Amino acid sequence: MLCSRLHFRGFLRRRDTFVATRRDTGRAMSRENVEVVRRVYDAIARGDTATVLAAYDLEVEWEFTRSPFGPMFKQDVYRGHDGMRAFTRERYEEAWTEIEDNLDEVIAAGNQIITVLTSRGRGRASGVEVDRTHAGVWTFQGGKIVRVEWVGTRDEALEAVGLRE
Repeated sequence: MLCSRLHFRGFLRRRDTFVATRRDTGRAMSRENVEVVRRVYDAIARGDTATVLAAYDLEVEWEFTRSPFGPMFKQDVYRGHDGMRAFTRERYEEAWTEIEDNLDEVIAAGNQIITVLTSRGRGRASGVEVDRTHAGVWTFQGGKIVRVEWVGTRDEALEAVGLRE
């Protein structure tokens, strides 16, 4: 099960930002993509694996090469729905005794969305408590999530989509 054992506080502190695009269709697409990401996090909180997987392309890639949590996982890149299931098992059954993700901010830029999260948990092997903010860059194609790259900071995510503050 993809969503089991996740504690998620959702959008309590959410802040959505829409980056100006050249056409209204780009802005509408950004809003639709933000809604997809919201539905994914809401489905995770409910333990609704089917809804989560339905949002992702069958060949989705989740990349952790630049993630501060990358060294915890067995792979740098997880591919497809089976890869997502493998990642979920590693994260929730092997890496952490408890984990809580708080979605702090959502930034939309055309076919990409940035999420800024704070993850709090206790490592299974070490017992060490972790409280870390990190970010994801979500890429959409045809209304589906085709790639998520996890990075260490909001600034890295902004740079990855060609934005700087």
